[in-house]
Amino acid sequence: MIGEIYAILTALLRGYAVVPVRKGLKYSTPSTSAIIYLLINTTILWAITLYNNSFKLPLADGFIYFVLAGITAPGIATRFRDISITRIGIILTTPIVSTNTLLSMVIAVFFLGEKLTPNLAAGALLIFTGINLLTWRGENTGEWRKKDLIYPIAAAFLYAISTNLRKLGLLKIGDPIVGAAITSTVSLIMLVFTSQVSQALGSNSWELRFNKEALKYFGFSGLISSIAFLTYFMALSSSSVVKIQPIAGTNPLFSVIFSFINRFNFINGIIIKSL
Repeated sequence: MIGEIYAILTALLRGYAVVPVRKGLKYSTPSTSAIIYLLINTTILWAITLYNNSFKLPLADGFIYFVLAGITAPGIATRFRDISITRIGIILTTPIVSTNTLLSMVIAVFFLGEKLTPNLAAGALLIFTGINLLTWRGENTGEWRKKDLIYPIAAAFLYAISTNLRKLGLLKIGDPIVGAAITSTVSLIMLVFTSQVSQALGSNSWELRFNKEALKYFGFSGLISSIAFLTYFMALSSSSVVKIQPIAGTNPLFSVIFSFINRFNFINGIIIKSL
């Protein structure tokens, strides 16, 4: 039951973290958002790890799984999600990215040998349907190109793959904080490297743009997302993917709710202005 509680907390935190990101993207870029989040995340996780003196070498076979998980998400996957929000909007991005819940469960059944009961399958489908119904408004979402759909689709696959890689690593190591720290560190390195190479080649697609307004929103979102990142690892460590993922995957529902509340500047306005 403790795993499910962590999963609910993860969904709430993830759902709210998107709100300040949307505001910050008006002043900066998706790559900047992802790097700030990972910087905050990595710092917090390693501080906890060193404080607990829980980082031990060698880390057996689990180390490689966390490295691979870090390569796929959150760094690259989160950036693809943010690009999707800027190009096709949150209305279309949310339901597509939310398919990572179903994808994660399918991968867990085939590659981790987890059992998917009819109740779990039905629950996952109902959650997915509910997310789509709540995020669909039957209105014009603006001009966008079909090829831009590759970004939310790629994000969904990367999140799903990363989830199962993390679970494999936790089955080997068993320490969710160490696993989260390794995953976050690798994501940060990958994102910084890719950004620098891209800019060196003359491309602005991975541009980094730091300014006060963006840092204010991205920093706050990064803190919330970092807590969610840790609670998600705690959830995976306590239960199976097919049980945790449908619950944690409800974060788009909370994103819609928080976005609606934020129209009145009730939550975001109070907290952000105090920074």
